[in-house]
Amino acid sequence: MRYLAILVCIILGLSLVFNSCTKITYSSNSSEVLDFSKDTIHFDSVFTTIGSVMQYFTVINPHSDALLIDEISLEKGVNSQFRINIDGQAIIVSDSNKLTTIEDVTILPGDSMFVFVEVTVDPTNDISPFLVEDNIRFKSHDNSVDQVVKLLAYGRNAYFHYQDGNWFNYNENLDNILSPNEYWTNDLPHVVYGQLRVMPGNSLTIEAGSEVYVHDGSGIWVQGGTLNIEGTLNNKVVIQGDRMDGNYPNEAGQWGLEFPLEFEHEGEFVYFTANRGGIWFDRAMNCNVNHAIIKNGTAGFWVDSVADGADYALNITNTEISNMTTIGMVSQGGHIKGVNNLFTDCGEACGAFSLGGDIVMHLSTFANYWASGGVRQGPSVYVNDWYESSGGEVYRPFSVTTEFKNCIIWGNNASLEDHDELVANLRYPNDYTSPLFTACALDVQDEDFPLNILSDDCTKDTEPPFVNTTLRDFHLSNNSSLWEGISSVPPFSISEVSTDLDGIPRSIDYPDRGCYERN
Repeated sequence: MRYLAILVCIILGLSLVFNSCTKITYSSNSSEVLDFSKDTIHFDSVFTTIGSVMQYFTVINPHSDALLIDEISLEKGVNSQFRINIDGQAIIVSDSNKLTTIEDVTILPGDSMFVFVEVTVDPTNDISPFLVEDNIRFKSHDNSVDQVVKLLAYGRNAYFHYQDGNWFNYNENLDNILSPNEYWTNDLPHVVYGQLRVMPGNSLTIEAGSEVYVHDGSGIWVQGGTLNIEGTLNNKVVIQGDRMDGNYPNEAGQWGLEFPLEFEHEGEFVYFTANRGGIWFDRAMNCNVNHAIIKNGTAGFWVDSVADGADYALNITNTEISNMTTIGMVSQGGHIKGVNNLFTDCGEACGAFSLGGDIVMHLSTFANYWASGGVRQGPSVYVNDWYESSGGEVYRPFSVTTEFKNCIIWGNNASLEDHDELVANLRYPNDYTSPLFTACALDVQDEDFPLNILSDDCTKDTEPPFVNTTLRDFHLSNNSSLWEGISSVPPFSISEVSTDLDGIPRSIDYPDRGCYERN
């Protein structure tokens, strides 16, 4: 047995020696060329000076002999705005010393290699998107055969708003990059980096038709100031993440305010991150948002209380908030007025109205059909009026004017036995002498739910006839009178409720529930 083992070792050793000395046979047939998994690499809407996501393709040798690539190069050389990496070898060292060519690359029979591509677009004077092009050229068979993979990127110039610093202290004396009455026009997109502050006494107005793109960890902090988003039916203001290539345009969680914090506990430093939504209305003063689309963030709007002397913190109308990894609208003692709004597809809840406040939300749809990241645990809407603090229990009831009227609250968990799409965590629910929810269509199954906060004309277990939840079409599809609501005048004026989210005329006396009127 010992001699057999020695013999096996000798054979293996000889095999390694002979294999290491095996000569590679290269193809001399000029018809045997490379295969590519893609013939074009395309980047959508890359903002100038911001690098793109990385894309890749494979280069394949499908033949029985090895192929020698004499040269791989970016056609525009040092003037190229693209960067490539070939199986870990980058054709760039630095901006001042670009390597644009790699020579003598071997691909063995049946083997392949990866080529990774990025682009950073240089600014121009163009208002419209413009095309940036280059080619990756592969030369083989003694440079007699050329093959090309095209590189295309649509570049966009933009206004960049970068706010440096890390604030969680109102007393810090930091420079503010916004003017006291900042006005954003719609001629170019606006890109936000950092925690952009609108301080007390200041305002930020965003013109109809504007596009706002926000970087990861960033957002707008309305710190006692006023935000006005002045979209119109035909020129909405769109706020979303700043990565527009690949799968990013439909991916949640791309942006939202993050505040890295640290403190010392028992001799050790503790680090954590405080999140405050994409737009944080922090004791804001009479903010107005009309005809806006807010999407693909961590949380949409976060409303904390209201500024001294303000009539409200936020008036939100004709607005869509969707595809948030946590909550569409968070309120902590907020003062909010709203009509004709659509809140959809959030990982936890479409709306969380906690610690009381003054909430008047009419003719709005909260439809949570979140399908990303597993089963959703939260409801479509959550209301709460108390919390436990270190000093004991704190009770903060909703105002007597708080009312959700003519709203739809539903979602894809309504069919589950142990799940309600409306959850109420109220300390003394019987203290509410008027319903918090009037003429609403909602899902409530819990036998302990405080029914006194619902008016008699609320439906509690009837599924709304949405046109197509898969396509996120939340118009109502039948003519049943069950879906008629009651007048929202007052507290809203006739002009505020005379049309729906689509601009379709509404019945003033018997408007349909939710954000859409039936034709």
